Amino acid sequence: MTLQTSLDDFRAGIIKVNEYIVMAYQKDADGNNILDDGNIEFIVDSAFLKMFIYWEGFLESAFLQYLTGANSTDGSIVNRHATPLNEKHANDLLIGTQKYVDWANHEIVKRLARLYLVDGEPLHTSLASLATILSELKVIRNSAAHVSSSTRSQLTSVANRVLNKTLSSISVTEFIMEMHPADATKTVLQYYQNMLDIAAENISGNKT
Repeated sequence: MTLQTSLDDFRAGIIKVNEYIVMAYQKDADGNNILDDGNIEFIVDSAFLKMFIYWEGFLESAFLQYLTGANSTDGSIVNRHATPLNEKHANDLLIGTQKYVDWANHEIVKRLARLYLVDGEPLHTSLASLATILSELKVIRNSAAHVSSSTRSQLTSVANRVLNKTLSSISVTEFIMEMHPADATKTVLQYYQNMLDIAAENISGNKT
């Protein structure tokens, strides 16, 4: 696998996510939703979880490639503090004494980048600039995956801040399908997808 393939796979995943969401909101001849609210919410929440998985997969793939000596897609050399034997060895180094790497935790990924890549680049800057959004995405992911009073309250807090509203509660689907105040042409989900795409471009070295 190459960095370009990792970036292409991530983007293909986002396209698939959006296809499922379009499917969820199909209309009948009278302009009404074909699916009921419960089915729409199931599809949209599931699609969001898949988006998050695609992002984690991209991060893992990019990190392992850089750690095993790959150049970025623009040909830049990435300097390392370690030279693992192969991708499995690189993965073992990242895991260390833990059971796995929590790719959803950008703070952990940033620390690992600083440990194994000189100045943590090309991951550290992109992840640091996206810190607030990545934190919000993790809250949404947790709420979509684990329904509890804690995840609901955290989701509502994020939604109130992002939408600049005062809501007592909101579902994942309701939140991410709202129009984003920073760009009225995009839903919250589309806004997040755009920010992740920019970060993925920067991490891979693809600036085009």
